[in-house]
Amino acid sequence: MNNLPSGTVTFLFTDIEGSTKIAQEHPDAMPALLARHHEILNQSMQACHGYVFQIVGDAFCVAFRSAGEALSAAAKAQRSLQSEAWSPAPLKVRMGIHTGKAEIQENGEYRGYLTMSQVQRLMSAAHGGQVLISLAAQELVHDKMPEGFTLRDLGERRLKDMLRAEHIYQLVIPDLPSDFPPIKTLELYQHNLPAQMTSFIGRETEMAEIKQALSAHRLVTLTGSGGAGKSRLSLQVGMESLPQFADGAWLAELAPVTDPTLVPQTLLSIFNLREDSHRNALEILIEYLRSKTLLLILDNCEHLIEACAQISAGLLRSCTTLRILASSREALGIAGEVAYHVPSLVTPNPSNLPALDQLQKVDSMRLFVERAETAKPGFALTRDNASALAQICFRLDGIPLAIELAASRVKVLSPEQIA
Repeated sequence: MNNLPSGTVTFLFTDIEGSTKIAQEHPDAMPALLARHHEILNQSMQACHGYVFQIVGDAFCVAFRSAGEALSAAAKAQRSLQSEAWSPAPLKVRMGIHTGKAEIQENGEYRGYLTMSQVQRLMSAAHGGQVLISLAAQELVHDKMPEGFTLRDLGERRLKDMLRAEHIYQLVIPDLPSDFPPIKTLELYQHNLPAQMTSFIGRETEMAEIKQALSAHRLVTLTGSGGAGKSRLSLQVGMESLPQFADGAWLAELAPVTDPTLVPQTLLSIFNLREDSHRNALEILIEYLRSKTLLLILDNCEHLIEACAQISAGLLRSCTTLRILASSREALGIAGEVAYHVPSLVTPNPSNLPALDQLQKVDSMRLFVERAETAKPGFALTRDNASALAQICFRLDGIPLAIELAASRVKVLSPEQIA
């Protein structure tokens, strides 16, 4: 693995826009389309010294020693894809390029979660045929662009899950299309969801199950003990579901509300609606929401169960395209509700630890290590501290809030002392 990019690495991630739809419409032709797509991508990456370290379906993950090589590979691939005579459906591939810290592991995979999350989000914001580039990569190539190539400044944008806005550029390739719709960043969607101060870790299974429940049912309530991560999970589902709701996702934070009679007024405020003397708050909300395709997130309902149940039932009866995602220590208890219990994070067995590369994929360990790295830059999971970290996560029952609090203590205590 010594000859592979490691340390400061430029990553190029790609996938086919609308591949699922193409596969459904042309199931017999899709294998041949994918085979040709893979051939073009592999040839383009190898020609520019790229290391293809993962292929998932139609998505390529490629590492480069230099940002310039990544740009050349992206341009070469897009030109080949554009000139291909696709039939029965054209393949359009979106791409993202970012430079950051990542270390190659013995199994050929990379450890650098934040760096690879950023390039994944960057790629997801692009349209088919478009190449988006982060500021970190742009700074390495802006003064040595190939003749005819330019970087179009798209400004600062909020990528899904990223804590800070990212300055994004588009690679303009000579003789290829360069005009695309607005990139798919959070500014494109209506919402009042707050920017998060920390990254979201794991929960892939729970996310998929909750999204599926929301697509089939109009009221889903996340239940579980305090500190289990219900609020953060509901916000993440809301953020990732924005493209499915034409009128956005809207959060009502109910933790500060102590008077049940103020719940309707709280909902009025998030939509900038006002009470009047002729209608009550529920009637005003129904009139406003009746024609909207919208996700309403009711966070921390447990101390206002009856009020939340009443307002939810009233809205759902009259607003047929409304979906409600609630979080509470107990279900609201109304007809049509689906209660989803949020489990603790998976923890390792301290008496039978897996290999280090497997241990760093366990959600509770990932959460501890990332939060600890924030508290103490340079902190990492190692063979020396693996047992202590596993003990911490196991003894805390995988409860996210407890793990985050423990991780913050690495500033003054060793993992062994915390354990």
